Amino acid sequence: MSMPARFSRLSGEWKGTKRLYLGGESGPEKTSASRMTIAKAARGCFELLDYTWKYEGSPHEGLLVLGYDDKQNAATAAWADSWHMSQKIMYCEGTIDAAGVMIVTGSCEAPPGPDWLWRIAISTDGQDTMRIVMHNVSPQGNAELAVDADFVRVG
Repeated sequence: MSMPARFSRLSGEWKGTKRLYLGGESGPEKTSASRMTIAKAARGCFELLDYTWKYEGSPHEGLLVLGYDDKQNAATAAWADSWHMSQKIMYCEGTIDAAGVMIVTGSCEAPPGPDWLWRIAISTDGQDTMRIVMHNVSPQGNAELAVDADFVRVG
């Protein structure tokens, strides 16, 4: 049960740009600088991504804990964000695809209707670049881009 090398080599400091899409790609786009620290957790079994960003000048923070069971190609994540998730943690499950992209999906409430899905895709060259893309997925299966963040290693 170990994280693939491309993800286990990411510890360090990162900077980037986060683009928040309100209403999908056609909706307004809010762009902010973002910082991220990545560290191994629980004796190297998990990767902890701790990031900051801003929405309309207000600071926000998020955490993403990544796990991977190589025997079952089962990726898991726990995600919390001060703007997106308020005071809840979203549990996500998925896999790492043939291109090496970790894709996990969780469920989020959308009262008064049925729950929606939230899909997170994390890609990296395993060295100095990382991209995190998040989609809101309707109960009908329509995916709308919600977040697109690009990072480069700074330390």
